[in-house]
Amino acid sequence: MVRVLRLGVYVCFFAASLAMVGRSDDGFIPYDAIEDVVYGHKDGLALTLDVIEPKSDRNGIGLILVSSGSWISKKSDVPGEEDKRRKYDHWMQGLLKGGFTLFVVRHGSSPKYMVPEMPADILRSIRFVRANAERYHVDPLHLGITSGSSGGHLSLMAAMKGDDGNPAAADPLERVSSRTQAVVAWFPPTDMVNWNGPKGYALLSIVRPDLFERMFGEIKDLESQLRAISPIELVSKDSPPLLLIHGDADKTVPIQQSNVMKAKYEAMGLTIKLVVQPGGGHSAWPGIMDQYPIVWDWFKTHLK
Repeated sequence: MVRVLRLGVYVCFFAASLAMVGRSDDGFIPYDAIEDVVYGHKDGLALTLDVIEPKSDRNGIGLILVSSGSWISKKSDVPGEEDKRRKYDHWMQGLLKGGFTLFVVRHGSSPKYMVPEMPADILRSIRFVRANAERYHVDPLHLGITSGSSGGHLSLMAAMKGDDGNPAAADPLERVSSRTQAVVAWFPPTDMVNWNGPKGYALLSIVRPDLFERMFGEIKDLESQLRAISPIELVSKDSPPLLLIHGDADKTVPIQQSNVMKAKYEAMGLTIKLVVQPGGGHSAWPGIMDQYPIVWDWFKTHLK
């Protein structure tokens, strides 16, 4: 019973969006923004991203920053709200301080679109950025991807599923590679079947019977569906270097999820590092900006 209750706490699920979850109050990095760039279409709707660049000291490295909280991407139409968020949240300021050019990508959101559909949106955004790298003054051969929580999950899915493009595709963008060369994922779900232990998803079904319908719509073979969206199942010899950052007091996504991903990478001889924040919860913790030099070094090392 105790374990079920703990899992019930975990199922507040993936509330880390690109929102003001961790404030950066030690001076804002001035930036230029190109808003609402269309990277594709879906059911007559535009898929968009924002290009955010520091005004000075740009390093020429492009990063896909997945905007997702509980697998929902959104952007405010209220004047000033987006600027305020960009100035205060650690996701944006932490990376801008490192001189990176950010491509803030929004995907088709739950509940209209199901989780299995979302990685394709992220992969298309990577193709778009690579195809337009010269326009945005970034290196097309070395792109990184990052985010946290559900965004970290989608970052990992895209990193594991990236391909070289289809030369025979009618859509020119689909001929472009969707591979990324380095990943940083903060407190991400990685193994949806073995959530906090073997077959842990079964307890989640009891605590939140509506959860998986929200993720998948129709439930056909739940364990197979969960495996299909588990990044750990997609790790291959081509998987890019991965930095994981996770608090050991996270009650939303247990640190076990990063531990098992680390073990899988190590078993396959891949490059992996896990940074554990003692007492760190979900989304942010005091002093979270102190982690960003590690993130800068990771991307600069692997995106030379």
